[in-house]
Amino acid sequence: MSEYVTVSIPEALLHRAKKLARVRHRPVDIVIAELLDEALPPVEESSSSEFEDDAVMMKEMEAYIALHPTLKAEHKGQHVAILNGQLVDYDADPAALYQRVAAHYPDRFVWMTMVEEEPLTTLVFRSPKIISQP
Repeated sequence: MSEYVTVSIPEALLHRAKKLARVRHRPVDIVIAELLDEALPPVEESSSSEFEDDAVMMKEMEAYIALHPTLKAEHKGQHVAILNGQLVDYDADPAALYQRVAAHYPDRFVWMTMVEEEPLTTLVFRSPKIISQP
């Protein structure tokens, strides 16, 4: 089944598509459809799981932020693991924490971070100053 869609593309791109269609002896709309089919991943491999992964990560990050006042009082300077909005483990050694979390929760996203004064670190990047040479 085909559906007709109107798409605006730059003139230079249309020129290239028409040239390729002439070389392949095929209509330009068919060539463009074939190129899109080659470029786009199949539905089952699409990034919808990436969006789900992002949603899980955001949920755990928000839980960590909500838990931060309590975590700061009890575990400041230690590394914590948050899963399903709950503290599931903590350790001063991040490698030891990671090994336990990986063993207990394989194939699950677990928010792991060191508890510091602020829940999330703000990174500041200075822009380079450009000086013109005379």
